[in-house]
Amino acid sequence: MATQAILRLLISEYGVALRLPAGSNQIAAHIAQETGLAQGTLLGILNGSTERINENTRRRLADFFNRVAVPQIQAVWLSSPSVAEFEAQRAQSSVIPLTMPTEYRPMAAALQNWLCGVHIAYRYSLDFIDTGDVAREVVYIWNNDSVLQFRMSFVNPSGGEVGPVHYHEGPVLLVGRTAVLIGMNVEPKTAQHEYDRARIIFIDHDHGGGDTHDCKIGLMTSTRPRRDHAPCTASTILLRAQWKISPALLDRLMVSGTVIRSMPETIEKDFGTAHASLIRLFLDNRPAGYPIEPELEPYVKSGPRPERVLRLDTERFATHMRHILTDVVANDAICAPFKENWVAQMQG
Repeated sequence: MATQAILRLLISEYGVALRLPAGSNQIAAHIAQETGLAQGTLLGILNGSTERINENTRRRLADFFNRVAVPQIQAVWLSSPSVAEFEAQRAQSSVIPLTMPTEYRPMAAALQNWLCGVHIAYRYSLDFIDTGDVAREVVYIWNNDSVLQFRMSFVNPSGGEVGPVHYHEGPVLLVGRTAVLIGMNVEPKTAQHEYDRARIIFIDHDHGGGDTHDCKIGLMTSTRPRRDHAPCTASTILLRAQWKISPALLDRLMVSGTVIRSMPETIEKDFGTAHASLIRLFLDNRPAGYPIEPELEPYVKSGPRPERVLRLDTERFATHMRHILTDVVANDAICAPFKENWVAQMQG
């Protein structure tokens, strides 16, 4: 029976997260207690003796599994004539189901104050790797019904001009100590597909450590637009906005705060010259043992041989970046998107 197979499929996918017991009788009793449905009705479905279920039963079952299901299950899908049709309905929802860790929702609740909010991101531009240009982008992370989501702005320079602002959007996965932001931008069919891009950002969330509440560093992996479309990875700094941003201002901040420009100009305008060496070091993040400029040497540990893996020094970042942020916020001569004086910049 299709109804039986669909219900057992959902139990196999979400049973652990919903803490379902073993055995049909125990499962039926547990779901009955949680949904208000009759235990006999549920046993009939599980045993295959019930061929069809009414709308009320479908709705309550969908509500039960939607406590953990991603994507959300529509009640009408439970009346599909086959498992294949049910899976097709899920696929047509424009969302690919991901297997979430069973502790995802408790982790999301524990980390939302650390992750959620508006962040200004800095990284080397993947468009012009040889120039050292820096991309400054805006990241907004929010809790969408216990599933963390994010939106991140970006621009593609073309002929020396910065084009319109586009956006990557997607979920934030939490796996162990890692927060993974998976974003895609897919333009309408009538638009140019050169902006169809994907990017993934990996961050060690350190269980919401206090030193990194406002300052985070991660690795962003994507591909270069146009040209060779080569996969690339860039060290990426995220600084929490230190001012309250309304939904109306957020849209304006996404546009005004997103730009690609030279490294010296970015450091001078957003951080001041006093912090240039460290900001450059965080963005460079050359593997340990490789040659560096004299002004960076005091902050780099020497090793017996060069590393072959691009590995972030998260301890060094957590030690220095929060002090830099405090100093920059207190400096009225500096205007940056993570500071409240950026409002006047937007209005100007």
